[in-house]
Amino acid sequence: MVKNKPFLLWVILTTVWLSGCSVITPTSSPAIDVYTLSQQMDQTTTASEIKASNAVILALSPIRSPQGLLSTGIIYRDNDYGFNSYAYSRWSDNPSKLLASYLQQYLTQSQRVSAVIPVGSRADADLLLEATLVDFSHHIHANDADSTGVVSIIFYLINQHDKTLLATKQFTKEVTVDQNNAKYATIAINQASQLVAVGLQAWLEQQITNLPEK
Repeated sequence: MVKNKPFLLWVILTTVWLSGCSVITPTSSPAIDVYTLSQQMDQTTTASEIKASNAVILALSPIRSPQGLLSTGIIYRDNDYGFNSYAYSRWSDNPSKLLASYLQQYLTQSQRVSAVIPVGSRADADLLLEATLVDFSHHIHANDADSTGVVSIIFYLINQHDKTLLATKQFTKEVTVDQNNAKYATIAINQASQLVAVGLQAWLEQQITNLPEK
């Protein structure tokens, strides 16, 4: 019996070690779904069309946003003032950067905008467009009411030469979400973003039309 004790101890230790290995084996986490803003350009206008005689060079400033919208999380809100993000879904970049890229490409379609350049470019701009993002989230309503994807942003149009504020405008667009999940929330937010871009382009064209002749 004494001779078998080392063997028995080895068996016990081996069993404990193998059991421990099975306990600490990591389990795979669900894959992360990544979403972005799709560039659905207006097919009635192409970059090759002749620009208007008073077309301007527009400088687009980085979009400011509150702390809660600085991450890539897809935010949802409820009537109890909840502010959360979907666990296994995210945007490809934070909302401010996504919108800045989206609007830059969209506004180049305007016949009254000859080019859209970033702030800090060596090119001289005629106008500066600043913006503050107010909302970019999925609103879940109580009592089975339709939930919505909401995009809200304030724009400031500035004369680049004398730094005067020419006009300001807030656009808030809501689109119904078909199902309360991240996938359908991003579809609605995409559609709301496009509505904001359409409204912004129309507003900008009106403001440029009213500028005094050079």
